[in-house]
Amino acid sequence: MNLLGMYIERFTDYLENERNYSAHTILAYTADVNQFIDCVKEECGIADVKDVTPSVIRVWMVAMKERGVSNRSIGRKIACLRTYFTFLYKEGLIPENPMLKIMAPKVGKRNPSYILNDDMEKILDEKSADGSFFGMRDYLILELVYATGMRQAELLELRECDIDYENQEIKVEGKGRKERIVPVNPTLLEKLKVYIEKKKSLKTDTDYLFVNKRFEHMSKKQLYSLVCKELEKINVAKHSPHVLRHSFATNILEQGGDLSAVKDILGHKSIETTQVYTHTTIEELKKAYKLAHPRSDE
Repeated sequence: MNLLGMYIERFTDYLENERNYSAHTILAYTADVNQFIDCVKEECGIADVKDVTPSVIRVWMVAMKERGVSNRSIGRKIACLRTYFTFLYKEGLIPENPMLKIMAPKVGKRNPSYILNDDMEKILDEKSADGSFFGMRDYLILELVYATGMRQAELLELRECDIDYENQEIKVEGKGRKERIVPVNPTLLEKLKVYIEKKKSLKTDTDYLFVNKRFEHMSKKQLYSLVCKELEKINVAKHSPHVLRHSFATNILEQGGDLSAVKDILGHKSIETTQVYTHTTIEELKKAYKLAHPRSDE
């Protein structure tokens, strides 16, 4: 019998070996597919993957809405299911792809929160004054994300061998295990060098740059908690490591940085993803126009 969840293992193998997705992404995709399976079993009595039709998908979408799931989250889940059913169809496991006629619900555009440079300087100055090993660690975590725009998962994967002091670069492994190079200012590199020497003297058992209070590889949860605690000290709508990444992109674009270059530094596949950060630049242009242009009031 061709049960709904029968091909999950083959799907995860495909994501890992052919799409080169990270373990975190594969886990998220698997969770979304399993949630879908449980829902359509309950709502439609469906037990065979061949019985999933566009109508069944729409019943699932309604059920998600009734459970309070946002349009944005439903859209993300639809993207996952599209990948899953496309895989099944291409493998000849289902006769038709039920996702072809499914459209994700519309969502309003959401501008990212970002940190003003003066506020960030206050946090970094406070951390810089703390000469302890963990004070240095906290400073470098905040400064690295703010100064390079790397993702929290990318930061946690950094090792000393990824740092090129001569060329002032750091090698980053991004989504899909794709490597990219990000530039780093010499002052930050010197601070990294001091931190690494201090870390070596403490004889930790991990090659990863950032460790927790037990000198073990720092987890995403620990990093998230650390950054949130620091961002609570300033006036910013959201508190997360991703806000630092938002701020990096916004600040560069405000200073006239090239959108394509920012895309490459951030590791975005599409320039449309990067364009969300241009909202601030547009607002600043409007302000400048109103203040300086002779015909702005006409």
